[in-house]
Amino acid sequence: MRRIRALFGLFLLLGLTIASVPALALLVRPIVIELTSMGSQSSSQIEVVNDRNRAVAVEIRAKRLVLPEKGPAQTAEAADGDFLIFPTIANIPPGGRQVFRIRYVGEPAIGQSQLYMFSSSELPVEVDPSAGKAQIQMLYSIGSIVAVRPEKGKPDIKVAAVERATNDKGVAGVYVTFQNDGPAHGYVAETNLDLNSDAGWSKRLGPRDMSASVGLGLVPANAKRSIFVAVPDVPAEGALTASVRAASAL
Repeated sequence: MRRIRALFGLFLLLGLTIASVPALALLVRPIVIELTSMGSQSSSQIEVVNDRNRAVAVEIRAKRLVLPEKGPAQTAEAADGDFLIFPTIANIPPGGRQVFRIRYVGEPAIGQSQLYMFSSSELPVEVDPSAGKAQIQMLYSIGSIVAVRPEKGKPDIKVAAVERATNDKGVAGVYVTFQNDGPAHGYVAETNLDLNSDAGWSKRLGPRDMSASVGLGLVPANAKRSIFVAVPDVPAEGALTASVRAASAL
């Protein structure tokens, strides 16, 4: 008997369009976890709900998360040694749930935020060989972002550049290069973006607008991140400028 395994990575990233989890799969929450490198906020938990009608085995693993200036997020080397994860593997009954506790145990005096991707992955199960036909196992791996910041670190996000662009769906907008000069990561979704042209056009996008357009808009510490922002009414001509400010600063 032959067996086919399909592995679906449903990562909820970062420029960020959120993918939906298929029905009868795994539900993972939260999808973003904020930790500090020391103190009481250095631990949290991930809850996995088995929304299937059969038991599943789930494993939690950690990898480094890399966000280039432009382009999709990438996972790098394994980083399980930076965390205590308990349990690492658990059997979850149909309709049941399991809490996985995580604690950061890496370098406590980090100079800037460290980003990780935690995968909650369904493990394959043995198929009854007497079934007499090929079977397909749908194995899901769902990602949670875990961000570890210095205990007193804060982001300092500015606009480094802005240019007109059209996304792959033909929607007009701008590519904004956000520059974070702070030792902690930050989220564009928590800012107000002001756009202006020398022809007199202006537009402000608040946190709700930014969240709808870019999702989280995660910008790593001491790094740049270029993100497309949908602005259908951006004028076709005239020099553009942009500035950004934390919503709480207004």
